[in-house]
Amino acid sequence: MHRPIIVLALLALLVPLAAADPATQPAALPHGPGLGARYPPDTGIAKDPAVFFADDFESGDLAKWQDPSGTIAPSTESPHSGKFCAAAPMHRGKDTGGQAKKWFMPGADTVFARCYVKFSPDYAYCHHFLWLGANPRSNKWRAFGKAGLKPDGTYYSTGMETWFAWGKNPPPGELHMYTYYLDMLPDPKMPGKYWGNSFFPPGPGKGQAAGPGRVIPQRGQWQCWEFMIQANTPGKSDGRQAMWLDGQLVGDFHSIHWRDDGDLKVNVFWLEHYGYDSGDPTKPYWQEQQTAWFDDVVIAREYIGPMKTP
Repeated sequence: MHRPIIVLALLALLVPLAAADPATQPAALPHGPGLGARYPPDTGIAKDPAVFFADDFESGDLAKWQDPSGTIAPSTESPHSGKFCAAAPMHRGKDTGGQAKKWFMPGADTVFARCYVKFSPDYAYCHHFLWLGANPRSNKWRAFGKAGLKPDGTYYSTGMETWFAWGKNPPPGELHMYTYYLDMLPDPKMPGKYWGNSFFPPGPGKGQAAGPGRVIPQRGQWQCWEFMIQANTPGKSDGRQAMWLDGQLVGDFHSIHWRDDGDLKVNVFWLEHYGYDSGDPTKPYWQEQQTAWFDDVVIAREYIGPMKTP
């Protein structure tokens, strides 16, 4: 059994870009307390005008979600708050985990998604995890099923995931953003294939896997995950994405070319715990079973931050 590990190398975020021109740099992103601090402990947060969706799973069902499938189900097993959370176990040779989606059409240019996450204590790795996508108003499914393809301007997406770096990272892997966008690069080993490009902390560049700035979530305890997409101005590469762990900004990536159509908004969140499939590169490390739990999901136009307890 692997031992739990702590978040690594956040100090890199404190080093300023000495040679950067302040006039060309994007505004600083918030961290620490956010929208959630105004509604302890998330009580009434769903009614805030900045919020698209919130679910603490206290209904004991998944009625607020669309297209649930696989193993995802309400659970009373040590929720982050209240009596319920959602659990999505994986069983080797039997299933590929569980998922549910939430559309909030037509969407917005800037969207933040916060979700409390817990991994089982002996968790290894997974294939894909939390995800935000942009679809045209006429087709809410446009961003789905596009693995290996370069976006054509009618969709884009990013995921906040963990990456095992071919075994170089301890479980559950390091945080990164798995991104499909207009200027993405092809797989150098597979001509014509455009698998999601990875962005590793701290940014603003893409960083490197298993590098000195890596951030490793802990297993066996709840942590606050949050990430955002900020769409670019059509015709400019001024888009942005970022992610936070427990209210700490761990990755900020900008100069991204997401779209050329200003009507293409971010409008779907995918609560996904996916793996143990035929294309899962982590196969040598599969367990017989591993579980991810989710709780206190909020999707909003502004930074949410951790839940504030009374």
